[in-house]
Amino acid sequence: MLIFKFTKTDNSSLVAHVDTLRAVTYIFRRAKVDVEYSKGFNPHMELGFSAPISLGIESVAEYVSAKADFQPDALDKLNANCPKGIQFLAMFNKKVNLAATLNRAEYILTANGIGNVIDQILAPNYTISYTEKKVEVQKDVSSRIFSATRIDDNNAKVVLACGNANLRPDRLVLHLMATNNLTGDYKIVKTQMFVDDIPADEFLCNNN
Repeated sequence: MLIFKFTKTDNSSLVAHVDTLRAVTYIFRRAKVDVEYSKGFNPHMELGFSAPISLGIESVAEYVSAKADFQPDALDKLNANCPKGIQFLAMFNKKVNLAATLNRAEYILTANGIGNVIDQILAPNYTISYTEKKVEVQKDVSSRIFSATRIDDNNAKVVLACGNANLRPDRLVLHLMATNNLTGDYKIVKTQMFVDDIPADEFLCNNN
């Protein structure tokens, strides 16, 4: 199995997850990378993706697995067929269920004053409020926050749970802004993924 790391930036960050899956599948087809297809009445390319991110969040650490043998020119082929915002950065030869294995993600949060209040999210029983399906939800997310670091007044770095225990960083940022009267726009960039404390790239380089 081959695993590819790719970016989702610029206008590509505004593409919904299901459309991203479709776009990446088309890239593989146009690049003529040899990937196995499923069996049955409606065969499809055997691709698996890391956990989805919310619309508008940029990422330089997305992953897709392909049921395929090693192909040394695969990265070049894929990058020759990518739209703006999607670029394939690395290839690994390892069999992994990405959605189940990559369980933490690092994000850079940018908003007016957010660096000065980021330590609040490390409080015990930290609870955020958000609206889901027109219903207001309050949730203790302290078990889903692994680190929070001030970079400067307007930037902070956090590591949050993703996958089955996902904590959406946009919900966290919006709650922080609302409770601290921070105004203006915000930006979120996913910079890295992890398997527990191990960076994903390091984990995927280990073939054991």
